[in-house]
Amino acid sequence: MEGGFGMKITFSFGKNWKNYVKNVVDERVIQEAKESLLKYLPENGFKDKVFIDVGCGSGLFSFSAVLLGCKHVISFDIDPASVEATLLLKEKFSHILPSNYSWDIFQGNILDSSLVESLKEKGDIVYSWGVLHHTGKMWEAIKNTANLVKDGGYLILAIYNHAPSSEFWLKVKKFYNKHPLLQPLLIALYGSYATFGFMIRRKTLKFRRERGMHVFYDAIDWLGGLPYEFACFDEVKEYVENLGFNLINAPTKLPCGKGVKSNIFDKIRARNVGCNELVFQKVV
Repeated sequence: MEGGFGMKITFSFGKNWKNYVKNVVDERVIQEAKESLLKYLPENGFKDKVFIDVGCGSGLFSFSAVLLGCKHVISFDIDPASVEATLLLKEKFSHILPSNYSWDIFQGNILDSSLVESLKEKGDIVYSWGVLHHTGKMWEAIKNTANLVKDGGYLILAIYNHAPSSEFWLKVKKFYNKHPLLQPLLIALYGSYATFGFMIRRKTLKFRRERGMHVFYDAIDWLGGLPYEFACFDEVKEYVENLGFNLINAPTKLPCGKGVKSNIFDKIRARNVGCNELVFQKVV
């Protein structure tokens, strides 16, 4: 449960997402993102529901929620460039949106109590994938996000796992943000390492990975992303269940690495530093 806040941050998630939308996203990527939502809930679970995307990033999963039949989608992000990325995505693929969709996109901060109050218990499905550990106040952000869920509604979270190398990567991220002149070189080096490693492990020439994501843009996101917090699966599960939820699905559960030593090669490989995925239902 360490933090990377309290220092200058020079990395923009939104800028990375805008480049991703411009250069990578096509209708096949959208289809992959749409299908990925179905590992959390069945397709009929989205029909005529209100979907809130906390930290919408590229807007890809908000777009997918519209395509799955949600009656209203609410997307917000603290980064104005992410809002621009979502609007760009909406415009770029407007031809495949249904005629009767309802979708609000705006800049907002999940730590803003007035925003949380305005959306309190408004969401049938509240989705926040890989976002809340970047707020600088992860547990407060999780609580605020949970407050947006209606009784009987669903909360879908992805939170960075506490891996043996998490503290190492916190130092790397701080170094990256502290030295903006070195960032192009670090992106080239680590992005190439991550991309070629992915291709070798998967025995593929494709750069796309799960959820319609792209290995190079994911590597940039990983390298620069601050604040950076993390927690073991059971810590997140216990915390959210104490807020009045039951865990109903866990598509990804990584081993807790708290107190576990790792060698430099495992640290560089970032073994098990990815996100635990948890799906909760609010108790009525």
